[in-house]
Amino acid sequence: MKRYFLMSILLLAGVLTSLSMAQTLSGKVTDSRERPIDGATVVLQRIDSTFVDAAVTDTAGFFSLNQVPEHYRLIFQHILYDTVEKEGTGSDAGVTVLKEKDYALGEVVVKADRPLVKVEGSRLTYDMPQLTANKLVTNAYEAIKELPGVMEQNDVLTLAGTSSLSIILNGKPSSMTYEQLTTLLKAMPASRVERAEVMYSAPPQYHVRGAAINLVLKGYKEGEGGLQGEVNGSYVQLDEAGGNGGVTLAYTSPKFDVDFMYNLNDRYSRQSMEFDALHTVAGETHEIHLSDNGEGRGISHLFRLGGAYKFSEGNQLDLNYTTNFTPNGTNDLRAWGNISNSRNYHESDEQMHNAALSYTSDFGLKAGADYTFYKNKDTQDFSDTGTDGQESAFISNSEQRIDRWKVYADHSLTLPKDWTLNYGISFTYVNDRNTQRYNLPEMSSDNTDSRIDEYTYNAYVGFDRSFNPRWSLSASAAVEYYKMEDYEKWAVYPTMQLSYVPSPSHILQLSFSSDKTYPDYWTLSGTVGYLNGYQQSVGNVYLKPYTDYSAALTYILKSKYIFQVSYDYQPDYFMQMVYLDSERLRSVYNYQNWDYNNLLILTAVIPFKVGEWWNSQLTLNALFGHAKASHYYDAPFDNRQWTGIGSWTNTFILSQKPNIKFEVTAFGQTKALQGSYRIQPIGSVNATLRYTFAGDKAMIQLKGTDIFNGYNHFNMKVRNGAQHLDMGVANYQRGITLSFSYKFGGYTKKESKDVDTSRFGL
Repeated sequence: MKRYFLMSILLLAGVLTSLSMAQTLSGKVTDSRERPIDGATVVLQRIDSTFVDAAVTDTAGFFSLNQVPEHYRLIFQHILYDTVEKEGTGSDAGVTVLKEKDYALGEVVVKADRPLVKVEGSRLTYDMPQLTANKLVTNAYEAIKELPGVMEQNDVLTLAGTSSLSIILNGKPSSMTYEQLTTLLKAMPASRVERAEVMYSAPPQYHVRGAAINLVLKGYKEGEGGLQGEVNGSYVQLDEAGGNGGVTLAYTSPKFDVDFMYNLNDRYSRQSMEFDALHTVAGETHEIHLSDNGEGRGISHLFRLGGAYKFSEGNQLDLNYTTNFTPNGTNDLRAWGNISNSRNYHESDEQMHNAALSYTSDFGLKAGADYTFYKNKDTQDFSDTGTDGQESAFISNSEQRIDRWKVYADHSLTLPKDWTLNYGISFTYVNDRNTQRYNLPEMSSDNTDSRIDEYTYNAYVGFDRSFNPRWSLSASAAVEYYKMEDYEKWAVYPTMQLSYVPSPSHILQLSFSSDKTYPDYWTLSGTVGYLNGYQQSVGNVYLKPYTDYSAALTYILKSKYIFQVSYDYQPDYFMQMVYLDSERLRSVYNYQNWDYNNLLILTAVIPFKVGEWWNSQLTLNALFGHAKASHYYDAPFDNRQWTGIGSWTNTFILSQKPNIKFEVTAFGQTKALQGSYRIQPIGSVNATLRYTFAGDKAMIQLKGTDIFNGYNHFNMKVRNGAQHLDMGVANYQRGITLSFSYKFGGYTKKESKDVDTSRFGL
């Protein structure tokens, strides 16, 4: 059956390919006196501004282009004439007349900003070197945060108007988790990133659903190549010192590319909590006071080696290997109060290995395999003295081992009349093994030994179509079969994005997507963990995945101002919350399914400049959340809350020579809602000073993070029936970072005259 299915796909591909016919688009360029213009640049774009081809007029003023979209835009440029744009259909562009420039103004200099964003089908594409040229970023993760609408909350990147965000590297699926990918990006220099593609509804060929950002790394370009690299390092002073440093090398050539990266990160962290509750058990109310303070330390090594071999134009084989390991991580948490005085000390050994192989063809086929191995060993040494003076102590040993495979194949066909057909398949297999052992016989009931096998089969089909110069549509549907132990589920995930471009200054996009979020494997193992003598974390083997239906309407004004309204409906939503057990004097952290979680989000991204010295961007969000759980233990809730979130980045050019810049970033959030939690307002301010020298190859930077110590300090209240508690959680991030970097290598060959496409976002 599989053989006939594959043969049918190949036969369909052959038939559809044969329908495609080559055409030539030609025309003539003259001046106002009907004299031919020699050497004029003619750029061919689709209506959504996607670059297609370019040519130069000959001595008779004629030009010829090898592609003919159904609807297209032509841009005519010459140093002595005004630029002309015109739209058309058919293979005959006719005669275009250029008007001579008027040079009588003399001393007047006209300047214009390049567009901040370009629409390419369902993607908003950003030129990252241009976007971050005056931004004080050092790594790829920080570069992502400069994208309009992107913010960081609780160490997680968010995209305004969406409930979750996926990160993709070079358009290829990965079996690495979100956390593993962001660890890689934090170690990768920002200079390695060429462009970013922001998608509010990712097409299925990216093998993620919902909102996504695809980072495209720099590769070989015509006339450029050779060996280039960067060395970098940082000293970080929090409560204790830490730092990181590394080296990145890249060799690019017409035939093959190789990149190498190593980064060492000496990480220190500190967190604390103040917990006060009125805990009712069997009709008796107990007043609880508990404080804790913890510190973590670990030295991580990240190594990446990748290569690409180009058989011919459009035919490429890529192989990448990434590993990250922390051999001696420690975390020491001490708690004290009127119910527990404890010490919880952990030692861990964590490692991750990822290998990815992919092939890209010149006839639209992309296929690959990706494998990730993850292992974490943890030893817990716990001791506690209760209110009755009784001492208890135990040692537990835990281990998690994950093997994750992903294979995929995608094909894209360009058909007549601007139709593009996309289809593909993928298969993911995960084997997870969790064990936990306590050294005391009386705690043997808490021992666990679980194995989880997870299978995901996915097939999709979709299309892209430009109906006229203003309207275009991208739509798809994926059919997925999911199996994990006794849980099986067939599901269909539709996506859609409709674009309307009445003029280059006005862009409207309507998108819809659906997705499903599955619990993590450790939670599903049902493991019990002891935080102190009063608080426990408990898994939930019955936890169900939740679905997210998301719709967004986006308006982009003048390619830089962004306004959006979005809505998310998430039935069976879950998140970790604390519950005061009504049967014993324990508080339990765990996950439970709710009825639903709803989010209505209004977003505005407003960049502006003052002269040549002040560059600013303001991002504003107004969010209405509605969380309902009718069967949350004996404490159901139905809560609603409006929340305001703002981020303001300001970059000041203090001096051109020497090159000195100063940046101030402010973040603020009003009261917020998370399930039964009512979160009080938070805010933070960061400031950065950078000096760039040696021909912009060397950089020294001083950064103050969370200057007023307000970020990641959450004060939460729960007033829900018998659930009465106040909790203040602080993850301390106030510190000073001194960084340096130096770029080296690279060359540019001198070539004969060619079409200048440097301004067209290639």
